[in-house]
Amino acid sequence: MKPPSLKPGDTIGVMAPSGIVEKDDIEKSTNFLESKGYKVFVHPQTYERHNQSAGTHLQKTLALQGLWQRDDIDAIWAAGGGNRSLHIIESINFEAMKKNPKTFIGFSDVTALLCAIHAHTGITTFHGPVFKSLHKHGEFDHLHDLLTGKNVSYPMEKSEIINEGEAEGVLIGGNLNIFQYLPPILPEGFYDDAILFLEDCSEEMSRFDKMLLHLKHQGVFEKISGLVIGDFHDIRDNGEPFGFTLEDLIREHTEGLDIPIVMNAPFGHGKTLYSFPIGAKSALKVQKDHISFSLLESAVQK
Repeated sequence: MKPPSLKPGDTIGVMAPSGIVEKDDIEKSTNFLESKGYKVFVHPQTYERHNQSAGTHLQKTLALQGLWQRDDIDAIWAAGGGNRSLHIIESINFEAMKKNPKTFIGFSDVTALLCAIHAHTGITTFHGPVFKSLHKHGEFDHLHDLLTGKNVSYPMEKSEIINEGEAEGVLIGGNLNIFQYLPPILPEGFYDDAILFLEDCSEEMSRFDKMLLHLKHQGVFEKISGLVIGDFHDIRDNGEPFGFTLEDLIREHTEGLDIPIVMNAPFGHGKTLYSFPIGAKSALKVQKDHISFSLLESAVQK
């Protein structure tokens, strides 16, 4: 189920499903988006503070559901990442969302909602910049083309090949730290024949090792048709060097799988974040000297 494409004059609703955000960043991004011909409504919940969280679970749920039900809101943009969006999944009325498809955008901690909304409603969601950083987002034109139904391409020239092959499937994924918790709470079949994309940041390599092993034990890697690893930004060691590289870990935890696998794709918490539509059909072709990653359909209703 595809959301309608964005059009000049559409209204973007902003709410904060995760951590607290600063008003200055929201205002800068509001001005930026308005300069592109869109209207912006910032929900009051966006500036709530409950320790590190942008309000309580109830406040977040009411803000998200309220914006989704409003006919004058054409898309919803997560204000920021951080923590605790996982906590509101069980409170969301997915049946109500199904009746009124909307564009929903965010990444990092918002991975939980991007995947849950698509899994429970079939609506395509968008793994892209959070609203607070939109005014300095380097790949905005690519994202805008994606949201307005134009053809997009992904520059894979700097990506590295782990395993050759070809795959077609719907895109799923996001932040590894969050994604590892989703298998028990998402519907059966969510992972089947999908192309999985993962990124993360500011964590110890030894913990990434545990996260990847956790996904392996949950059978995720055996179900997917392709794997795209993005930027793992600001990786750290705790005391003595862990020794294993990210490539070592990817190879170990996917050993024996006959699927295409690439690393260093252009998305993540670093300087580059190309946007991926979760739920859109895509194709990954990995050959000896060439990597091709493309969408097989528009992510929105034109």
